[in-house]
Amino acid sequence: MTYKITMPIPPLALRPNGRSHWRVKAKATKLFRGMANLRMQSSLGKDNPPKWGKAVIQFDFYFKTVRFLDPDNAVASCKAIIDGIADSGIIGNDRHMWPLRPTMQKDAKNPRLEITVMEEKE
Repeated sequence: MTYKITMPIPPLALRPNGRSHWRVKAKATKLFRGMANLRMQSSLGKDNPPKWGKAVIQFDFYFKTVRFLDPDNAVASCKAIIDGIADSGIIGNDRHMWPLRPTMQKDAKNPRLEITVMEEKE
């Protein structure tokens, strides 16, 4: 089973080298965690969350310009999103949700982050 959600690109405050005030970062973390949780619950529909044992997560970034983030920093900026997805109940514990190498492309008209969550068979 596969679930897909779309989110805004995480702001500078959520990036590892963002150097923002702790309150700004806390506010952005709360916002993106909650947004990811709600969007994943919406993607699940009326089904009960599957409570997978392991999952892989794919991040597809679509930036406004060709100034892309480093792949490791891009994934690190999605920590709150990963936590929000885990909060939705799709997986028992987020430490068993492994990100794949992110893809980065340009889409000047519609910058976004597309997230695909797939069950990993043991």
